[in-house]
Amino acid sequence: MTQKYIRQINRKLVYDMKEDKNKYLAMGIPLGLCFGACIGIIIGIVMNGGNFIFCIPLGAGLGMLIGIVVGSVLDSNNKK
Repeated sequence: MTQKYIRQINRKLVYDMKEDKNKYLAMGIPLGLCFGACIGIIIGIVMNGGNFIFCIPLGAGLGMLIGIVVGSVLDSNNKK
């Protein structure tokens, strides 16, 4: 690809990010997913049981749910 084409794509991406009305929701989902999975791993280690395989998806799911709620609340506060 040429440098000019890459610059055009970068400008478009930056412009789209500035115009994004749900930027906190878009950040909350992956952050909640990652933090929830980490918390699930820690809980699985502390529990020290055979259900370690279920701690990671449950933690990730709950983290994603919390990320959606927090992101939606922050975005709704910014629209006012």
